[in-house]
Amino acid sequence: MAKQEESIFKKGYTEFDERLDSELEEEKDERRKQLLLQAPDYKLLNWMAEHGESPEELGVKLRDAGYYFLRSGAEEETEKIMTVLHKVVEGQPSLRGDILKQAGFFGCLAFKRNMPVLGRACAELILKDLRLIGADERDLVEEGYLLLKNVADTAAHTRYDEAFKKIVEAFFSHWKRGYAVITNGLTAVLADLLFVAADRRYMVALKQICRLNRNVLRHESVDPVMRQQFVLEWSRVAAQIAQRRWDAECTVLLKEMCLLLGSVKDFGLIKKVMADMAVHIQMQSQWDSFKNACRMYYPYCLFHLAVLQWTLRRYDCLTHQEGILSLDTGAQESGMADRLEQKMNLLSEKETVVDMLRFLLRNGRDFTAACARLLMKDEWEIYLSWLHEGIAIAGKHEKTRRRIRKYLQMTAEYWRCTQPSRSKKQWEKMAEIMRPSEMSEEESALVDRLA
Repeated sequence: MAKQEESIFKKGYTEFDERLDSELEEEKDERRKQLLLQAPDYKLLNWMAEHGESPEELGVKLRDAGYYFLRSGAEEETEKIMTVLHKVVEGQPSLRGDILKQAGFFGCLAFKRNMPVLGRACAELILKDLRLIGADERDLVEEGYLLLKNVADTAAHTRYDEAFKKIVEAFFSHWKRGYAVITNGLTAVLADLLFVAADRRYMVALKQICRLNRNVLRHESVDPVMRQQFVLEWSRVAAQIAQRRWDAECTVLLKEMCLLLGSVKDFGLIKKVMADMAVHIQMQSQWDSFKNACRMYYPYCLFHLAVLQWTLRRYDCLTHQEGILSLDTGAQESGMADRLEQKMNLLSEKETVVDMLRFLLRNGRDFTAACARLLMKDEWEIYLSWLHEGIAIAGKHEKTRRRIRKYLQMTAEYWRCTQPSRSKKQWEKMAEIMRPSEMSEEESALVDRLA
């Protein structure tokens, strides 16, 4: 049978075909020989890198070496060329800009040529180059972050998942060493990696990027406007993932974002994010269902409870301090100016806390009303669904269940005080939500004052 198949394939094979195949093989051999002649001389490159001889010539040789690797596919020799490049970056500052650009260019091509080891090594070289360049050369640093973003994106698009994860790990190590300069380029890379990891469902990399984002955005040198823009972009990424119904990825994004907001404690930023997320949940409710929206955005709902608890505790603490200060003022005449300044500071902080508490209740009221309009239901139905879903997700966590009920009761009471004509028609149906009451008499009176 084998001989019959061979005879079939050789039936139309002539002497011309044989001569043509021979010439093609000779041409391939000649190309291989020419390519081998272009192979880099590692001894010479190492000597030039160590002694700083002829920087311009060395730059050309290194660029040619990069092209050789890409054409030959000799990925097993990556460590040799990278050793030379690291020596050049460390010892010759004049070539750092050229090496940075070469690493970005060859890193992208390496992934497209199925050479992930070389591509990942180029990304790590960019990070080392960025550490050595310093903050003075701002434009070059920004270009370096852009090149790193391109290499990481190419790794993800060519489906080299492990290489992408390694690049993220190297980026995290780069930040922990304390050399990173917070610029628009850095935040652009972080925002891009956040979306790519969520979009590709790289759970390990996504968690690491979220932790990196929290570390960067908590830094004291971050501009508040830059932080606000980044967090709003973060919330939009979470909304996109929520629309795909990817529970695990959405939970990680929302949880890490809320941890950032809780650690920063910037009330202006929290208000912006809450207003933005309220719109996302409304659209998710209309597109999917209110039940699924509650489940998808559960970490964000827990953040509401945390903010409510913190503001109430802080309000009680400030009220107590204010009372003590008033007693001290009546008992002593000395230090009146200091006590007056303390009292003014207390009143200012108390006003800020009250404003945050009022916003929290008003945002919950308006969110409920908007969902009711979109779903063509009454407000009491939304409150009841919110209660049922929250308690169901909380499960056996009795403390969380009580906090959910308390938040909804305070929001509903604020709704009743601010919109009496509309709430009066539905209040009889709110019995399941309002009883048993989790609000104290002081908290109920506080809601009345806020309204």
